Amino acid sequence: MVRIQFQSIHIDSLAASSSVNKGTNRIVGRRHSAKTNQGLGEVSGEGNVVIGGKHVVNDGDLFDFKPFIRKS
Repeated sequence: MVRIQFQSIHIDSLAASSSVNKGTNRIVGRRHSAKTNQGLGEVSGEGNVVIGGKHVVNDGDLFDFKPFIRKS
């Protein structure tokens, strides 16, 4: 058994299918998989303008999505 202990924890946000659990937890039969590709990244500073930008994401993954098939 792995024991992880924090003095305090601060959560900024929770995404879909996320949870925060305290105590002894066993979550059975729950699965979620998601993937997000972003091509722009970040524009920082003052007075920046992006007009007509073209962004390319080079995604070399061979496997992007596995559909969930419920077994009867």
